[in-house]
Amino acid sequence: MPTANPLRVFAQLIIFVFTITNAFRIFDIDGKETILASENENISIQCKSDFPMTYCGFVHPSGKRFSFTDRTVNDGKCAQKIKATKSDSGEWGCHIGTKSVRLETIKKIQVRIVNQVAALETNVTAKLGRPITIACATTKGLIPLSYCRFEPPNGRSFNIDPSVTENSSILGKYYFPSNASLDRGDCAVTIIKVKYDDVGLWTCGAGLDDGKEHIDVIKLEVEGMYKMSTASATGVTLGGILIAVALGSLGYVAWKKRRFLGGTHPEPEVIEIQEMARQSSDSQSPMPERSLPAIVIQSPSTPGEPGTSPLMSRSQSPT
Repeated sequence: MPTANPLRVFAQLIIFVFTITNAFRIFDIDGKETILASENENISIQCKSDFPMTYCGFVHPSGKRFSFTDRTVNDGKCAQKIKATKSDSGEWGCHIGTKSVRLETIKKIQVRIVNQVAALETNVTAKLGRPITIACATTKGLIPLSYCRFEPPNGRSFNIDPSVTENSSILGKYYFPSNASLDRGDCAVTIIKVKYDDVGLWTCGAGLDDGKEHIDVIKLEVEGMYKMSTASATGVTLGGILIAVALGSLGYVAWKKRRFLGGTHPEPEVIEIQEMARQSSDSQSPMPERSLPAIVIQSPSTPGEPGTSPLMSRSQSPT
């Protein structure tokens, strides 16, 4: 029975361990180094300098400091090796000291503990009407993807690959960026002109050789949109307050006017009623007797009897 060559087995073992140890991926995003790693994976956080280092040290996201004295500095590089856990996620600080420049150089490194496929940036801010690229990638090395698809916050989902260029864009909006590759484990899309309909949560899905779809979510925002919303809300609030004040002022003026115009009549009415009552009571009291003037009629008197009326004489004569 043939025996296995120990050196060959050992070499295969070394290659296998090397592949797993270096499965994490490092990306440069807007000038900041981002490490995507799986939980409990051994990773190396590195600092580099264009000048010879005197010392180098690291600050954990929790604030814990790793000693500067026991760091090995070689060829302008130093590294901190850890077994990554979720508590290691966050922004690491690397402090570099050189003799040529006395002030320290501080480098920021982002570490994220993720699944097999992860968004390069979970929060992306774009400018309205300008292009933007959102992307996911495999985290356990350069593993090819069988497909890449996206679910926008509004509109229909779509799949995309390097054959979709800017000239043959999907719906005239989406194309696959030229610096990405499905064979390298990249799932990416460039939005030609960002609109407000594009704002929201995007889901990227990638197929791996395990027959499963692995997804992550990216939040896309438009620069200044929150400020505009705040300004709009403030404007609406102030407008509502001004309208309420104006209506209140008009109502108060109308009330005062009505009170002024309507308040001058009731008092004369009361006086008039009182006057009428007084006149009515006066009409019911006994009227004083009127003295009629006496009328004296004189007719021509009989001669010899001055002042005697013939009528009076006739009425008094015996029948």
